Amino acid sequence: MSSSAKRPGRLGGTKSKTGCDTCKIRRVRCGEEKPHCLRCTSTGRRCAYGGGHARTIIGRLQPDITPYTSQGSRERRSFEFYFHQAGPSLSGVLDQAFWRGSVLQICRVEPLIWDAIISLSALYERPPIYETSPWSLINDPAAVRHEYHHEALVWYSRSLALLQQRINQGTADLTVSLVSCILFIAIELLQGSRKAAQILYKHGAQLVFSASSTATSTIATLEPIFRRLGTWVFLTNGLPEESCDLHLAVPDEQFKSIEEARNVLCSIVAEMKALNIDSKAYIHRTADGRLHEVSELAARQQHLKTRLAQWYRLFTDLNPMLTSNVDGATALLLMTYKSVFIEAEAMLNPDQSVYDAYESEFAQIIDLAPTAVAWTRSSEGKQPPFMFEMGVFLPLFITGLKCPFPQLRRQALRYMGEAPPAQGLFMCTPAAHIVAILIGLEENPDTMPEKVSQVYELLAKPGHIPPAQHRTCDFSVSSVMDRHGRTRNLLNYTLYHFDDEGRIQIVEKTLPFPA
Repeated sequence: MSSSAKRPGRLGGTKSKTGCDTCKIRRVRCGEEKPHCLRCTSTGRRCAYGGGHARTIIGRLQPDITPYTSQGSRERRSFEFYFHQAGPSLSGVLDQAFWRGSVLQICRVEPLIWDAIISLSALYERPPIYETSPWSLINDPAAVRHEYHHEALVWYSRSLALLQQRINQGTADLTVSLVSCILFIAIELLQGSRKAAQILYKHGAQLVFSASSTATSTIATLEPIFRRLGTWVFLTNGLPEESCDLHLAVPDEQFKSIEEARNVLCSIVAEMKALNIDSKAYIHRTADGRLHEVSELAARQQHLKTRLAQWYRLFTDLNPMLTSNVDGATALLLMTYKSVFIEAEAMLNPDQSVYDAYESEFAQIIDLAPTAVAWTRSSEGKQPPFMFEMGVFLPLFITGLKCPFPQLRRQALRYMGEAPPAQGLFMCTPAAHIVAILIGLEENPDTMPEKVSQVYELLAKPGHIPPAQHRTCDFSVSSVMDRHGRTRNLLNYTLYHFDDEGRIQIVEKTLPFPA
């Protein structure tokens, strides 16, 4: 070959001329996706255009920190799984700014966030909660049996240790601390460790709601997440976190976005739960001052109903096409609204036949359910194994538990089985089993199957509207140790009976869970 011959072009692709700064430096073709290109985000690199710093979605990243990139192939694989699978499933449509924006942005410069992401991703790919009996998860976290779970927990421990080191040194950044807290909560929930998740939430909520006004950009993005978490924790244990104010006012004129509408509705759900707890306590109480107390509860009920009506009016203005086809997010919020509406109307009446008047509202929840359930399915038709936010669980749970109409409540159970099996703090399978048992007891109080499969065989038959005195007013789950040292779960439930003079007689019953 002559020395004057033209040299061959550079192997490995054409240098990017109009792409991001990172791809230009690396001399690779840039996909030019905005605000951050796919090539950079999928490999954990910082991405910026036009020589500027990468735009952060929350907080302010230090520009002098070297981007953190794992060299381990398994770590890279876990990150890629998060980017393509776990992140999109966790975020849905309404939370992409955090799960597919903030988290990916910060992990490029923060090793502890990187470790948390790859741990979360590995657990998400093979959730430990699905290798353990649903009944066992009532008492203990899932057992860790496989090497890939152990490796995920090593990464989790590494992230925890680094954060603790910074806290001890007084160098922990607020943004990093809060983002890591949310990731840690997800990691614990994937292991069925709801108590640990609630402890983490408590620490995070204290940080959020005690933060100074100088952290406004961070708080503006993360505070709604912690508020929603606070509502779900409150629904689970009935104890609000004192440092977390869950109240959000309904705007006077309009919602700025569907995200704002969701946040306000969650606040109304928390208000409903608080009133529900106090109304049950009132019914159980026989001390003096009942008339004053019930008038106070009635005033709170009216306030709740007023806020709910205002929410619906503004939501209708935000979505004027509610009478026609709705998308999944809208269907979910409307289902939640309808279930809260029913509870707000009925909760101060101890006569369970009060729910008979809301057949239309229960039917509307069931009509919206297919759209909301389909919304979370992947393009292959599969549901994600875990969602950080609560989806259709609450409205379907209320429908199954309180709706007296047999066909509707059985449909609620069916849709619970088709929904994502884990939604935040809530597990659909054991919850559906409990509701199925209670439905069976209400419709057939003299028959208690010994196995869960027999419960569903019973519910496969046409049911009937149970008498009010057979309907469950409240329930709880407890555990005892039998003489063989095995834990047995018990279902405790309450019925309200009325004597000839109309006075309430509280009947409490307990039975072991079917095997």
